[in-house]
Amino acid sequence: MEFEALYRREVGAIYAFLVRLGAPHAELADLTHDVFTTAIHKWSTYDTQRPVRPWLMGIAWRLMSDYRARKRPEVVDEVPDTADEGANLDASLDARDAQRLLLRALAHLDETKRVAFVMHELQGLSVAQVSEAMDAPAQTTYSRLRTAREELAVAVRRIQREAP
Repeated sequence: MEFEALYRREVGAIYAFLVRLGAPHAELADLTHDVFTTAIHKWSTYDTQRPVRPWLMGIAWRLMSDYRARKRPEVVDEVPDTADEGANLDASLDARDAQRLLLRALAHLDETKRVAFVMHELQGLSVAQVSEAMDAPAQTTYSRLRTAREELAVAVRRIQREAP
């Protein structure tokens, strides 16, 4: 597979994944670039019989873990501007508010639950793919997803109660 084509096809998904993991807006481009740089260096370890997106998300998760170890984590509630100019303004504002709420609520989850939830629920990976990307048994992934959903619902309710 030509790496440039892979990059063009996957860069948006990896960028969105990093946003949902809480990457600061100012660091998104660099972190996204680092994912693909790391992928190039590790290309010989990639099993071409498997989908590439979970593999890239596993790299992105590990890079975010390293980043968080070096930097103070921050709650990201600014959604990068990707709105369609022709879209209904009210719908766009509602969607942006929902995204901010989700990002704030995701920040309340511990890292492994957040990553599993984002990969499965928001990025559309199967449990098997999430398990492989996170190097965890399927039962662990199911458990993380279940508790993430419960904790996320609590966090959303708490944030909504605190809103002015």
